[in-house]
Amino acid sequence: MKKIFSASAMAAMAIMLSACCAQPELDGTWTVTSVAGEQVSLPDSLAEATPFIRFDSAEGRIHGNSGCNIMNGAYTQDGSKLSFTGVATTMMAGPQELMELESKVLNAVNNAASVKETSEGQIQICDAEGNVVMELSMQAEETPAVTEGQAEAAEETAEE
Repeated sequence: MKKIFSASAMAAMAIMLSACCAQPELDGTWTVTSVAGEQVSLPDSLAEATPFIRFDSAEGRIHGNSGCNIMNGAYTQDGSKLSFTGVATTMMAGPQELMELESKVLNAVNNAASVKETSEGQIQICDAEGNVVMELSMQAEETPAVTEGQAEAAEETAEE
């Protein structure tokens, strides 16, 4: 009985270790939900400026919005290790609220050392000390907009 329990405990431990060290899947567009320990909450008038990062693992590139500006650069992921390089932004000014948010986002990107997935399906980007500097949520897949012609064709088909 002890051998069965030991084997079961070892198997469970191996599964837990592989899960915590697994490489989170980053491909796609992620909305920044918190940065520097603060939730990102913008008024409706600034909602289009919500920061996001789109990861492209095939190219090792990122594209996104840091608040006021567009950012582009490269990233490297090795298991849970994550680093960004050559990140450049446009140089637009914006409302003070967005400028402060952008500063925090870019600081988090510059200090990134690791990434982990949460049980809620979010990812957390951490600094070298393991402190969470930014949390992101995967954006839902956008469905293509139906054109007016497609809508009319669908109505005609439904009427027949």
